[in-house]
Amino acid sequence: MGDWLASTLATFVTAPLLLFLLVYFGARLVGRRRRAAFYAAVNAATVFFIAAVYFLLTVLFGKSYFVPLLLFLFGLHAAIALGYWRKKADFHLRTVFRVFWRASFLIFASLYAGLLVYGMAMRVAISL
Repeated sequence: MGDWLASTLATFVTAPLLLFLLVYFGARLVGRRRRAAFYAAVNAATVFFIAAVYFLLTVLFGKSYFVPLLLFLFGLHAAIALGYWRKKADFHLRTVFRVFWRASFLIFASLYAGLLVYGMAMRVAISL
């Protein structure tokens, strides 16, 4: 049982886009609403995109970027919270966290795609 769970988690960390698509199409089958299915997939896949970027950075550059990644996430959340507070003159933690989570998805999905292309290009360049 533990081996199955470990291999499933490793697959989703390695390929978070697969999890995104599975959750999206599963939610589409159950709910039939595209927007709700998309947001469910974003919510499920964000943590795996963050983990994938961390491991890609570790593999590509040979050192851990855990603390800078954590500081980036805290700084992003603080910037979004400050901007929301200045714009609305009120603070709703749920709304701020939702905006932070969606922004994290966009940032880390883009970083994942960029690092994946960079890693493949580097491996091809090394093998030539």
